[in-house]
Amino acid sequence: MALSLPDRRTTAGSLRRLVEEAPTPRGFRVEIIRGRIVMSPTPSFKHGGTVRRIGQQLLAQLDENRIAQQMYSIASPIDADDYTSPGLVVVPAAVEDEDGWLLDADAVDLTVEVASPGNANCDFTDKLEEYAAWHIPVYLLVDPRKGGVFVYSDPAKGRYRTTHEAGFGEVIELPGPLDGIRIETADFRMYGSSASTDGTKTSPNH
Repeated sequence: MALSLPDRRTTAGSLRRLVEEAPTPRGFRVEIIRGRIVMSPTPSFKHGGTVRRIGQQLLAQLDENRIAQQMYSIASPIDADDYTSPGLVVVPAAVEDEDGWLLDADAVDLTVEVASPGNANCDFTDKLEEYAAWHIPVYLLVDPRKGGVFVYSDPAKGRYRTTHEAGFGEVIELPGPLDGIRIETADFRMYGSSASTDGTKTSPNH
């Protein structure tokens, strides 16, 4: 069944216009979260590998009307300046035929974030609360620092009412609009360790 897209009439506030016009330092990405400009360095290889593995699994299970895509940003429906750039989103495939670079929040079925060692608090607090307030149906948060996976769903009144926690190695079943889709986490990498060819974890020499 074809998915209809919401009417996109995203308008930028003065802070976002300033960010759009200013040069971004090489190797950084910019977000505006709760009126603050947040700059994050290019993700590590392990961070990127986890996003890739999730994306591949999603693409293998999504119907033809949905895509899992990196590098898309979501405009806040609450604040004209705020936007985030998740590691991955699931959106209608028809988005690829549109101009622009910001998604309406109500077009997004899933956001995926992989916590970074130096800025995990943003993913576990600010983005968790914002995605719930924006009514993103499912928020998948992977924490390679501790080997944890968190699935937040059923947003209402500014918070997610359902949380499922699992560890690396378990199979995650997504709820809501992605009901029935499973994510295998056995190949997710933890920070500070490396995987040998037989899948065991070894400590780095640095």
